[in-house]
Amino acid sequence: MTLATVALSCAKQLGRANSSGTEILDLEDEIKEQIAETIRFYNRQSYHLTEFRGAELTTVSGTTWYSSIDLTSGDGDQASAGRTTVDVGQVVTLNYMRENPGSSGFNDTMDRLSYLDFERMFEGSTPNGTPSYYTVYAGQIGIWPTPDAAYTLYFSAHIKPVVPTADDDTSVWFDEANEMIEAGALKRVCLKYLRDTQRAAEFAAIEDTAQRGLEREYTMKTSSRKLRANE
Repeated sequence: MTLATVALSCAKQLGRANSSGTEILDLEDEIKEQIAETIRFYNRQSYHLTEFRGAELTTVSGTTWYSSIDLTSGDGDQASAGRTTVDVGQVVTLNYMRENPGSSGFNDTMDRLSYLDFERMFEGSTPNGTPSYYTVYAGQIGIWPTPDAAYTLYFSAHIKPVVPTADDDTSVWFDEANEMIEAGALKRVCLKYLRDTQRAAEFAAIEDTAQRGLEREYTMKTSSRKLRANE
């Protein structure tokens, strides 16, 4: 599905399409804008749709802070969409990082520190060496000690998918959670432009049901299954 097809579907539900259902008569820009706003809202949350495994960051000797990461070697929606790099600010949660391979020849896991503890590691010293710890702050990843050479760091994270802007743009949200995105956009259009609170509430109920279904799927896919509820 594309932005254009999702927008047309929304227009039909609002009675804003022509009689043949092939063109949007009005509110086209507003509908597309609210589709984007709905995606931005869900992009801030972690779901299996936003998981990315195997992104990389190549350090530079003497450089502590990094603002972008490489997606070309990883697996996830971002890679399948042809996305090659992403700003650290687009990372929702960073789940795992390691030096790949480490100085010992093994994949050495790096531990995460709070920003305050990370900065305190530098107090009274200017360490350089093999990366051991990291932190995330102000849209950047900090590495301790400051790398003394080029190291390849491997990590997995939840990364915000690209928000579609052109009619031909696709999205993992359209493929896997389209009902939720459409209902969220329709709710917003009704509230902001049509002043129709009754219909907004109806679409909100559809959105909520779809969201809870997505959350259940995410829980099932990420659960260890060691403790199971009655099914």
